[in-house]
Amino acid sequence: MIFDYRTGDCRELLKTVPDGTVRLAVTSPPYNIGKPYGKYKDKIALNDWQELINDVTREICRVLTPDGAFFLNLSPVPLGDSKEIMPLPFIGYQIFKENGLYLRNMITWTFNNMQNCTNRLSGRYENILWGVKDIDNYIFHLDDVRIPYITKGDKRLDENGGRNPTDVWYFDRVNNMTKKKLNLTHPTVYPLPMIVRIIKMATNPGDTVLDPFAGSGTSLVAAKIMGRNGIGFELDERYEEECRRRLETEGRIPASVFEEKYDDAEKTRRFQKAQDKAVSNLESL
Repeated sequence: MIFDYRTGDCRELLKTVPDGTVRLAVTSPPYNIGKPYGKYKDKIALNDWQELINDVTREICRVLTPDGAFFLNLSPVPLGDSKEIMPLPFIGYQIFKENGLYLRNMITWTFNNMQNCTNRLSGRYENILWGVKDIDNYIFHLDDVRIPYITKGDKRLDENGGRNPTDVWYFDRVNNMTKKKLNLTHPTVYPLPMIVRIIKMATNPGDTVLDPFAGSGTSLVAAKIMGRNGIGFELDERYEEECRRRLETEGRIPASVFEEKYDDAEKTRRFQKAQDKAVSNLESL
């Protein structure tokens, strides 16, 4: 497998990727809310942010295979002094359509661990836009992501592996305690099990997965676990070491840890145990 993590402006680095060579692009770009990303200033004019996402999407459409897909994670965010909520996923959809992508699902990712608001309802979700180049020809391995039936002991589980996970997913956000355990400094880190699920359902073994805003490398780690190639671009070079370290620790977690046949509590227990073992193995070297 090949893992290519490069630092620099993803708009320029994307131009070095040949046409039609990437099966899946998955990313969560900056939300333009002032996160401390380092070199990137996460507070620009909304039009400039839209231009950035449009430029990246246009290049991603070029590098995707004809049956490829783009999973773009965006969130509603407070905007300006009034803190009016700006639904970034709606802007993302418009950008998808301008670049010829079809929306297959708008997945709602829900979570608990987040700050509470006092003047509006507390936000507890983000959206993942699943766009495809060809609405009649794309990869979707439903059987690989089936989850247990709600009724325990349902005999149908033995027949087809479970039920469709639907377009509402629950995955815990990566909290500061976990970041400290993994020695990560990136301010926003994807839940690894969530990206593993996306890769399982939208790619084949040996395919190439691209993340243009790679950060600490969660998408590349998930790609390695699932036997895919990974390409990651990141503006700030400080995160390259974190990504390479994660490839050597979490990247060694067996794919079987992420099987969907268990309930949520058991999935979390299995993942945390495997993650702890991966980190301790590196510390003992």
